[in-house]
Amino acid sequence: MDDIIAYFTSGTFIGSVIIVVIALVVLHVIKKYLVKKVAYSGKDEQHKNTFIGIVFSVLQYMVILIAVIVVMRLHGVNPISIVTGLGIVATIIGLSLQDMLKDIIAGINIYNSNFYKVGDMVRWNGEECDVKYFSARVTKFQSIYTNSTYTVCNSQITSIEKIKDTKMIMLEFHFEDDPKAVNAALDKACKRAESIDYMKEVINLGLIDFSTQGVTYGILYKCPAHKNLFIRIDVIRCIYEELINAGLTLNLNLDVDVNMAGSLETIVNNNNNS
Repeated sequence: MDDIIAYFTSGTFIGSVIIVVIALVVLHVIKKYLVKKVAYSGKDEQHKNTFIGIVFSVLQYMVILIAVIVVMRLHGVNPISIVTGLGIVATIIGLSLQDMLKDIIAGINIYNSNFYKVGDMVRWNGEECDVKYFSARVTKFQSIYTNSTYTVCNSQITSIEKIKDTKMIMLEFHFEDDPKAVNAALDKACKRAESIDYMKEVINLGLIDFSTQGVTYGILYKCPAHKNLFIRIDVIRCIYEELINAGLTLNLNLDVDVNMAGSLETIVNNNNNS
């Protein structure tokens, strides 16, 4: 008992506690500095959270490693000699560090290549998810349909689909339908859809294609990707009600994601210029 009391009152133990406290303070200061520095640089909130996540997680491992080494030295232990003498254990640790290093390198690549950032909507394993958290080692996705959370090592993410905030609804009418009546009804639907919460923009593209089934018109709308499921329902409702009021019926109703940004911008610009 006297030995235990002597240890807890010794300079070695007190020094170890001080080192741990200093490490925690350093991590706190680093995080505050990163938040202030990134906010000052003018980055948006999503980029800021993503940047802080990856940089802080890397620095966190470094500070913890340094603190462990210092504490071991205070206790008269040589970390290098321990790792050298452990043999198999050292190999296992090396393999673990190798996996961690892969995750960190992958995390840096994801950030630099702008795969995604915190707050983005992505399609992961066939499911639409919100990126909730990102660090140097892992990414957390949350399904917008089931609210399930997936934690994935960054080294396992080799490719991913980022969901755009631009959508297009394609509407197919009969050849004999009056184009003026169709456009008038779609204009009214777009006007109503503009008041939907979180809606950024709604554009009636007018006639965009012919097919063997009829004439195809398009409506373009922009909204936050994670809100699209509910906004799409409201847009469809506006279109349906205006078509009913105009006495029009559809041949076919298709809803597609717009991924060809260049072609889409051309269509929008041509529509605005006309």
